[in-house]
Amino acid sequence: MNNSIPLVQMVMQSDIATIVVLCILAVMSLGSWGIIIVKYFAYLRSKHANAEFFRKFSTVTKFVQLQGLCETSDDSALRRLTAEVLKEASKFSNFVSYDSIQHRASLLEDTIQRSIEGLRLTEDKYLSFLATSSNLAPFFGLLGTVWGIMIAFFQIGQHGSADLSVVAPGIAMALITTVGGLVVAIPASAGYNYFTSCNGQNEISYFNFGSQVLSLFKRGDLLALEEVAG
Repeated sequence: MNNSIPLVQMVMQSDIATIVVLCILAVMSLGSWGIIIVKYFAYLRSKHANAEFFRKFSTVTKFVQLQGLCETSDDSALRRLTAEVLKEASKFSNFVSYDSIQHRASLLEDTIQRSIEGLRLTEDKYLSFLATSSNLAPFFGLLGTVWGIMIAFFQIGQHGSADLSVVAPGIAMALITTVGGLVVAIPASAGYNYFTSCNGQNEISYFNFGSQVLSLFKRGDLLALEEVAG
């Protein structure tokens, strides 16, 4: 039975320094996997909610209809973006002129920019932990390995022999931390790159959506002016 789980044996026989390094790596691993799982399911929910909101948005022909759309739609990033635009637009006066059209649109562009930046910050939350884990885990693993090899050489000096029975156990225990560092770093790096890519694509889609909302607003102002002129 003991021969079937050498890894457990090596961990149990490791010194305090190696145990500390392995504990740090374990915390990084648990944190990374927790973030990856939570972020993945949150991304799927957000993707579905945004797709549903955009489907309803595609049927809107006037800017004033967006208020009703927000009231009848579930929460999503696109809904929050639209709500911010409506909130800013509600501060405008009902008077529209050719001189004020560009100014009003510029204010909404600033609102869209701020809203998207806020959404990106929310989506990027906790990704720094993945980046930190992917960068530091190999170094912690290397630290544990170097420490273990130092101990192995010290034991060689004490025994006065470089026989494998003396060297091999210490080196094997030292390499545990290297394996642990890679086990932490690989999924953390993959998760960070995946979510960074997804969030970048989301940001582009948010800007495209914001441009469509802005076009609806400008079109409404132009129609108002045409009605007055007519």
